[in-house]
Amino acid sequence: MRAGLMIATTAAVAATILVVGAEPAWAGDGYGQDNYSNAQVSGGQLTVQAGVTEWTPPSSSSWATRAQPDPPADKPNPNQPYGCTYTADPQAQQTLGAGGPTPGQWIIPVCAGPGVIDPMPPFWVSGAKPVAVTVQVAPIVVAEQAAKTLPLSSPVIEMAPPDGASQLVRVATWLWVNPAGWRPVSASATAGAVTTTATATPTKVVWVMGDGSTVTCDGPGTPYDPSAPNASSSCSYTWTTAGTYTVTATTYWSVTWSAAGAAGGGTLGVQAGPPARVTVHVVQSQAINTASSGGG
Repeated sequence: MRAGLMIATTAAVAATILVVGAEPAWAGDGYGQDNYSNAQVSGGQLTVQAGVTEWTPPSSSSWATRAQPDPPADKPNPNQPYGCTYTADPQAQQTLGAGGPTPGQWIIPVCAGPGVIDPMPPFWVSGAKPVAVTVQVAPIVVAEQAAKTLPLSSPVIEMAPPDGASQLVRVATWLWVNPAGWRPVSASATAGAVTTTATATPTKVVWVMGDGSTVTCDGPGTPYDPSAPNASSSCSYTWTTAGTYTVTATTYWSVTWSAAGAAGGGTLGVQAGPPARVTVHVVQSQAINTASSGGG
């Protein structure tokens, strides 16, 4: 049987202590009065693990004996709990006030064994020494925190013809992003002795053309060079209908991570950066053939 304590209101706690005060007292252990109605203990250690403060009693006290996981080998005492854990409860302190010399903590025992009452009453511990506890965080968790701070930038959209000029129906428009932003970026995070570094490398750009079409280009695309009229583009699009469209470009980054202070490393998948948008005007170009002047 496991027993614990839940404190809802001052009246509820007071009623609990009054009721259990009539129960047989636990034997004194030399560390303070030790009974159901007004137990006070001194010494031991307080540790914080995952936001929970736990108390470890002095090793020579009967409270330490009760913390043993198994009952004594001889005939169990029906009034002697065992397998106890001891947790500090700030809510109890707010409700009950100080229960003994300060600084101190109300401690909630949770025990097993024959004769254990439910709930177990709290007792006051003063003079417990805090000890530092290093909580080991999984490196992958630290890496995920680092990845959230990666400085992923929006692409700078470039076009030929330029995005400020009109695009032509059925004439390919070159698409690319500024190569200056096509480089890896990194961010680090630390928890305890573990430091992880997440690195994002740009891999592709997804263009949403505004007319229902999407273009995916591996790499940043090829900048247009007017001095090379016969060059070809690695990323382009041809509109088939005139109109005004909003073009959106999003860079996708492949994220990897490494760790220092612990073993670990690998991939965190692909992460989209913030998008960039431009408005383009697509027009229909028409040519009119006219007869040349002059005689023949």
